[in-house]
Order: sequence, then structure tokens, then C-alpha cells
Amino acid sequence: MGEFVAASAFETEDVVAVLTAVSSFLTAHSWPAVPVEDAESAAADEVQIFPPTNGWTVVLWPHYFTEVAAAEHMSRELGVLTSTARIYDGDYWTHSLLRNGVTLDRFASMPDYFTDDVDEVVRLVAKYAGRSEVIADATGCPVEQLAPYLVRIGEDEDSDDEVEPARAKAFPDDEFELDSPWVFVDFWRRFGPYYPEDLSQYAARLRLAPGWLDKLPSGDPEL
Repeated sequence: MGEFVAASAFETEDVVAVLTAVSSFLTAHSWPAVPVEDAESAAADEVQIFPPTNGWTVVLWPHYFTEVAAAEHMSRELGVLTSTARIYDGDYWTHSLLRNGVTLDRFASMPDYFTDDVDEVVRLVAKYAGRSEVIADATGCPVEQLAPYLVRIGEDEDSDDEVEPARAKAFPDDEFELDSPWVFVDFWRRFGPYYPEDLSQYAARLRLAPGWLDKLPSGDPEL
């Protein structure tokens, strides 16, 4: 089974406010969670909040968590710019940019992952194309530093669509190649958030009660 990763970055250094917003989302949906204070390794049902870096606070969600609904709620509660990314089964990555709970932009590296229907593919490709100019305007990062990451990956060789050459990097100093879903880490670094290097150096943890997978809202159901 491939990797499932969900991470959200909030443009604030107020860790307590971020923790409160996480709790607010869970409370709004009547799902119990308890703080974790032991030194044990993070479990699959935990939310981890990391110390702020470069003005952003990053939250890592449980395995298989679809974080969009939580990011929307927290962005609205905190009143801040929010970037949320997800790796699905080690195959592709998605990104949403939000401000005050409103989605500004959406991207998926394989928007047609779940369908071969031609009309549906056209719709999904348009919906999740990603607009680098919108992200640039919101973050203050030059558009040319962002556009190289927002490319579709994995089209058939016979496709007429232009695709990024396999295994190419967006920039020479990147850690990941464009066909790796972990490239969102390099993308984040261009405009502010840093994915935590040491996952044991969290600032706070919450453990969700079992059974959350089919109970909490996930936001956009298409990807």
C-alpha cells in the first residue's frame, strides 16, 4: 500500500490558536479527541502540530485523513491564509489554497485518477489545474517560482497533452522530482511553509477517538 499523507500550513505563529482551531473543528462535528503528553511515537489516529517556521504553523493529520474540510474550518476560525496538501496512495498530490475559509485555488497532479470518462476528465483537469498567479498574488512569491510545480503527471504517451518530462525537477535545488508526490514539500518551501524535518519535534498532539474515518467530513469528495 502506498503512502497517505495530509498536511496543512497556517500563516500564523500562534500554536495555541491553531490547536484551538483543530479542537473547534472536532467539537463542531461531535468527535472526541484528547491531548497526548507522553513521548511515544505518533499513532495513526493523531493530529500533530509543529512549532512555527518562517511564519507558518504546520499540522499533520492522521493516516487516510482528508483534510480539506478541517482546513476550511480552521482557515475561517483563524482568519489566515492556509495551504493544505495531500498525498494519495503514493501516486499523486493535491493542493488547496484558502483564505478565511474561502478556497482561492485547487490543484491535483493526477485529476483524472479515478475516471476514464472523457467529459469528466476535461472537467476535472480544468477544476484542478492550479493557477500559479493566484497563489503568487496571495503569498507574494514570484509566479515563476510556483508555475513549474503545477503540472499534470502520468498522462499516456499517446496523449496530446503537454506533460512535464518524467523525473524532472522543477528547480535544480529541489529535493524531489516532479513525478514524486512529495514534491509538494519543495513547492511549499518556495512560498513559505516548511514540512517538518523531525516528526518527533511537535509542539502539541491530539489523539482522535477510534472510528473517525467515516464520521468526519472530508470536504471535496472527488479526489
